[in-house]
Amino acid sequence: MKAKPERSDEEVVRAFIALDISDEVRAALDHLQHDLKKSEARVGWVAPDRIHLTLVFLGDIFVAQAEGLARALDAIASNGVPFSFEVSATGTFGPPASPRVVWAGVEEPSGTLAALQASVAEAVAALGFRIEARPFHPHLTLGRVRGRRGAADLTSRLESFKNLQCGRVEVQRLLLMQSLLRPQGAEYQVLHSSELKGA
Repeated sequence: MKAKPERSDEEVVRAFIALDISDEVRAALDHLQHDLKKSEARVGWVAPDRIHLTLVFLGDIFVAQAEGLARALDAIASNGVPFSFEVSATGTFGPPASPRVVWAGVEEPSGTLAALQASVAEAVAALGFRIEARPFHPHLTLGRVRGRRGAADLTSRLESFKNLQCGRVEVQRLLLMQSLLRPQGAEYQVLHSSELKGA
C-alpha cells in the first residue's frame, strides 16, 4: 500500500461535519432508490455507501484548519452521549412541480440530535467559519433532481413511501469529512473521527 502524500497546510479541501448511518438503513435506502429510479425524472442519485447525515457544511477550508476543527469535535464528543435516531418517510426540497433534492427523513424526538448539531455549529462559528443561518432540518440526501422532466412521476412515487420505515442508526462518533468531486459523483474521506464518550 502506498503511503498518502503529505499535504500542505495551504491545500484547500471541501469539508463538512457529519454522522454515519447503519448498514440496515443503507440497504433500505438502496431498495428505495431502486424503485424511484423507475420514474422518468433525471436525478443524480447518491450511492448508498456515501449517504450520511450532515450536521454542518463547511465548504472550502485549508488543511491547516482541520486540526482546530478536530480538537473542537473531540471536546464536544468527550461529553456527548451515544444516541440513536430513526430514518423514515421521504420528501423533497423545492416545489412539487420542480423538486431540487430527494431526501429520507430523520426522527430523533428527544432533542439530542438537535442539541449536538447546535453545539457543533457554535464551535465551528467560534473558530471563525461562516455557516448556514437557516434552521437545521435533519435529513439524508438521496439524490439531486436535474430538471423538471418527470418531476410529477417522481413525486407521485415518493408519496407512496411517505410512511416508509428504514431502520435505526446508533450514533457513536462525529466525523470531519472531505468531499472529493469526481466525474462519477462526489466521494468522501474521513479526515477525523471523534468518539462520543459521555456517560
